[in-house]
Amino acid sequence: MSKKIKCGILAFSLAAVVASTAAMSACTIKTKHPRAEITVNFNNVDYQIEYTLYRNMYPQTVQHFIELADSEFYNNMIIHDYRASDWFTGSYKYDASSGEGYISSATNNALGEYLENNSKEADYYALAGNGTLTPTVFKQVTYDKNNKPQVVAADALPTLIGEFSQNDHNIDKGALTARTGSLKMFYYSKGESNQKAAIKNSFGQIMEHDYAYNCATSVFSMQVSSGSSFTATNYCVFGELRNDAAQKTLEKLLDAVDDYIADVLGGSSSKFTSSVKTEVDNLDTFAEEGGRGIETTFTMTSTPIVIKSVKITKY
Repeated sequence: MSKKIKCGILAFSLAAVVASTAAMSACTIKTKHPRAEITVNFNNVDYQIEYTLYRNMYPQTVQHFIELADSEFYNNMIIHDYRASDWFTGSYKYDASSGEGYISSATNNALGEYLENNSKEADYYALAGNGTLTPTVFKQVTYDKNNKPQVVAADALPTLIGEFSQNDHNIDKGALTARTGSLKMFYYSKGESNQKAAIKNSFGQIMEHDYAYNCATSVFSMQVSSGSSFTATNYCVFGELRNDAAQKTLEKLLDAVDDYIADVLGGSSSKFTSSVKTEVDNLDTFAEEGGRGIETTFTMTSTPIVIKSVKITKY
């Protein structure tokens, strides 16, 4: 789904509206490097961080991210898994309402229940089902009378092709590596499943491949340190901090978290985070083993880190 770029014509009649719409369609532009602005709110302060996305190397991942951002899916999300190297988001909304809010749940050790009540899984599947998300993974490959592989739209799965080297996605020159500020599309493990799926890559090639590497949905991480156990060989690194200003904004956010721990929590990091058991969201029933309801443990923060919005500022 591409966003239309306004061409500067105001329409005051039906004919003008039609003409303007056609003009807007004609000037739709897809660049090699779209841009995104992620606004993170912590302790009532907003931090607007700009990123460059690499459509030229990871076209389907970037398209998926843009489609979700344009649908406002990522707005008002929480960091649901807080790690030293990566902050994970894309599964759970932020609810600050009285008696049901995040802070209340953290105080009462009910964050697991909070996650269950604020899952965005249904919303994600609705977007996949209504055609908002471009399908890239399918249940099976079929063959026509000329033995040419093809896929059927009805067999589309609500998951994303894995554009990383472990999944045979190779880039001759310039492939991104995981570093501070990287955006990485994440997939949850399918355990020991050996199930195969049909994938359709950016060149239109259709082939059978391991489903385990093609089951990303809406979850992505913001890398916040120079090192990470989630590398570019296993997870798609599709974006980087745009410039020095973005780097400084991220540093201010990280400093704010450190200052909060030092000044409000007396320097006790253990008071800032807790381990929360829950069932993983955004898994579908296609996997032979697991499927929905895989129990996992997240590290959650006592004070919410909120993804206030994700906006695409250049297409």
